[in-house]
Amino acid sequence: MILVDTNIIIDFWDKPTEKAKKIFAENDIAICGVVKAEILRGSNSDKQFCQMENALKDFFYLPFSENDWLLLAKQFICLKQNGLVVPFQDAIIAYIAIKHDCEIWTNDRHFKLMQAVLPGLKLFDTQTCI
Repeated sequence: MILVDTNIIIDFWDKPTEKAKKIFAENDIAICGVVKAEILRGSNSDKQFCQMENALKDFFYLPFSENDWLLLAKQFICLKQNGLVVPFQDAIIAYIAIKHDCEIWTNDRHFKLMQAVLPGLKLFDTQTCI
C-alpha cells in the first residue's frame, strides 16, 4: 500500500501524467486525516468541497488513534535529538506510514530527511515504475 501525500494528489488532479495514472490504477493508494484535511481546505465552494470529499472516498483511509499521539510525540523527540525539525503534518504522515508499513509517495524533501533518522520510513520511488 502507498500513502499518498497531498502534493501528489493536487498535482494529479491539476495535470495527470500517464505515469501517475498507471501508479494510481495499479496500486492500493491510501490517505490519512492530515492529507484529507489539507486537500479539503483548498476547496472554493460547498460544491467543490463535496466533489473533493467524494473523490477522496476512492482511497483507503489509514486511521490515527489516541495512543498514536503519544508515539508521535516520541517520534518528534527522536527527530529533534537528531537535529531535525519538520512540519507537524509531515511528521504525522511519516508516523502513519511507519505504523501501517506503507511507502509514502511525495515530492516533499522533509521525508527524505526523516528517513535518515526513522529506519521504518519507506518512500515510494516512481523511477522504478515503468
